[in-house]
Amino acid sequence: MVVLPSTILASTAILDRGSESVKAVLTAEENRFSRALTDLQRLSLEEKMPIAIVGGLGTIHYGYPAATQDIDIVVGRRDLGKLIKAAPHCNFVITWEAKSGWHNLKHGEVEINVVPEGAKTKNSAPTTIPGPSQLGVAKGLDYASLSGWIELKLSSARQKDRAHVVEVMKKTDDGSLRGARAHVGGVHESYLRLFDELLEQAREERSQEEERGAKR
Repeated sequence: MVVLPSTILASTAILDRGSESVKAVLTAEENRFSRALTDLQRLSLEEKMPIAIVGGLGTIHYGYPAATQDIDIVVGRRDLGKLIKAAPHCNFVITWEAKSGWHNLKHGEVEINVVPEGAKTKNSAPTTIPGPSQLGVAKGLDYASLSGWIELKLSSARQKDRAHVVEVMKKTDDGSLRGARAHVGGVHESYLRLFDELLEQAREERSQEEERGAKR
């Protein structure tokens, strides 16, 4: 019997845990992420406050399996206080309560990052964060619309977020991309410029990947 070195075993365990977010979204596997999502759904329905899933889980939902270790959710401005009061009754622990609304919760080992409506993803962002309804979530817990997810990614302007948008664009049909382009263009002209830049990059990468695949 072959005995693997402890370093390899530890790396394998880390990779397996890292993939739990992907499995929870794509296969509905029961794990720490799916359990956290179940309780977020219960919280949103019991308290009648829509919650929009954004961030890394949104990246996975829209076609790019980028593993993440937390859950980012947009909560309406009027529901931020209610969230803090009700969360402990649905198996969440409040780890940080901020006057700004950027609260942090934990569900077991999963960190939940609250993204408050009306705040900014960064100080220099030209627009504020839309509420769940503007992101396409009228009730319960659900993923932000593709257009809304891209808007938030563009507003943060982090390199990682741009890379995620490019990967999702490569897997998205032209009609959906046209709709997303029209949406971000209506939000701010700088988002439209960045959207077009990333779309061009996505098309170039996809073409190159298809060409390489055809040569194999």
